[in-house]
Amino acid sequence: MRSAWHGSNNALLRARQQKCCRRRPNIHQLNTEGLTENKISVIKQLAYKNKASTIFLQETHCTTADKLVIPNFSLAGTILSRNHGLATFVHERLEWPLVDQSPEQSETEWLCADVAGYKIINVYKPLRSRLSPTTIPTFPHPSLYAGDFNCQHVNWGYNFPGR
Repeated sequence: MRSAWHGSNNALLRARQQKCCRRRPNIHQLNTEGLTENKISVIKQLAYKNKASTIFLQETHCTTADKLVIPNFSLAGTILSRNHGLATFVHERLEWPLVDQSPEQSETEWLCADVAGYKIINVYKPLRSRLSPTTIPTFPHPSLYAGDFNCQHVNWGYNFPGR
């Protein structure tokens, strides 16, 4: 009797986890080092194949938003820059209010959107800039930070720890 109850309890737990997982953002992150039509085509295919709900791009090198178009995704936010640049896309079936973004002229670029109750933060820190505890704000749980932090460490094969 006990094992039957335990089994049904596990089935209920699995059903709850599966339902929860469908709501979690499936984030695809890529440093594009310049955005081209070919790269957008590959990003679109990967997003479709992997059922992405959110796409984070860094180093878009875009000065206008006209190149920042991915079919079936809305541009939730962008920081335009010839040298760097950042873009966050959210699948068109999801709501995504933009919560905040880095101040203009900030070395480290970031965008925060609320997707399905999660604060998702897209980050780009240029190679020579410093990352401090106050560079990127702390957002309430649940939140997820992803991007290109350009942080080096001896454990990853670098000769010295980065900034």
